[in-house]
Amino acid sequence: MRHPEAGDTLLIHELYARYSWALDTGNTDDYVRLFHPSARVYETTAAGLNEATGHDAIRAFVLRFHGNPDFPGRQHRISQIVIDPDPKGRPDHWSVRSYVLTTETAIGGPPALYWTGCAFDTVVKVDGEWLIVEREIRPWAGEQLERFAAGG
Repeated sequence: MRHPEAGDTLLIHELYARYSWALDTGNTDDYVRLFHPSARVYETTAAGLNEATGHDAIRAFVLRFHGNPDFPGRQHRISQIVIDPDPKGRPDHWSVRSYVLTTETAIGGPPALYWTGCAFDTVVKVDGEWLIVEREIRPWAGEQLERFAAGG
């Protein structure tokens, strides 16, 4: 299987670190800059599907959190990053899947688990910088656990 060069692997990991830092510190501008101008983000929640395409829509998407007074104190941890070749065969794109875990800390209190899930992304290198071109966020349920329901 083809893998990105080591330097690109490190930069892709850094992209996700910057994503969490921007999201969790309320830095909307830095968050939006991590996405390709035509990027698409969608998340599956109990209430349905939320979707945003392009920088303006992604800005509105993240402002749901950055404008929420209950959001400060949450930390998103992206881990178990697996980088695979792009399923469409584009040599400058990579498919990235990861675990997402969110904790929430009330002022003065210990952190508590808020949410667990996973993400399925596509990243692209533009002018030496890795950007997210597609991001799908799902709860840790359903498709990821089908093998268990099928008995292995």
